[in-house]
Amino acid sequence: MDSEGCTPVEVPAVLQLRDYDLAVRCLEVIRTHLPAILPPGVRYRIDVIPLCHHHPANTYPAFGVFGTERWEDVVDAERRINAWVADRGLEWLVAESATVTAPTWASLRAPIAGTDPDQPG
Repeated sequence: MDSEGCTPVEVPAVLQLRDYDLAVRCLEVIRTHLPAILPPGVRYRIDVIPLCHHHPANTYPAFGVFGTERWEDVVDAERRINAWVADRGLEWLVAESATVTAPTWASLRAPIAGTDPDQPG
């Protein structure tokens, strides 16, 4: 992960899954549709990140908005993404995620947790 800062964007519907490997795949589905979700010409990028709340053991998958200093961009992206997910439904998103290649939750959060993603736990 690069060192530039990001602002997190949560997708609550995806977190309802309680299976973070599946959640990461669903976020990747959303990410592939971002050109249609966001307004044309955006000058920032959105990646899947492990969002850490106060302790490395309390992490979950979310989006990170990189490359903007405008809070309005983040708020607009979050609103558009969550509306898009609500419009399609969680079942559709899960079905679409079946063919998506994405990192595992363990490998995504390993730098935060200080763990080896190839080891169980």
